[in-house]
Amino acid sequence: MTWTDERISELARLWDTGQSASAIGRILGVSKNAVVGKAHRMRLAARPSPIRQERRAPSRRRIPILTKPVDKSAPVAAPIIEPAPEPRPTISKDPRGAKCLWPIGDPRQAEFHFCGGSAIEGKPYCADHCAVAYIVRPPRGEERAA
Repeated sequence: MTWTDERISELARLWDTGQSASAIGRILGVSKNAVVGKAHRMRLAARPSPIRQERRAPSRRRIPILTKPVDKSAPVAAPIIEPAPEPRPTISKDPRGAKCLWPIGDPRQAEFHFCGGSAIEGKPYCADHCAVAYIVRPPRGEERAA
């Protein structure tokens, strides 16, 4: 595709009338990107973005207003520091070992429950559900030939 003098002047005229790059491209028989590139190289006036950007009013930082003056001569009490609560275990354990936490059914239904089988040590699921949950990849170099 060659930009002739006639095509360039037609591009400039259509650009000044406010035609979109797509419309100009259809009229001239070129792509929208060709129109935009040529308009840029010709240094035609830039167009505003067709994507509207909503401008938010800057939020003001609220400063609390004291309702009564502070007595600076009064003694200040030390803050009370309470000990942190004991962390709860994520996997419930009973004397027979950890139970499989694989969900069975819809949690919104009364029949919903967990598998409850013996979980593998260090995993939340039993052997059957671990086989479903975890993908074991072969070591490098032992990949199957396609």
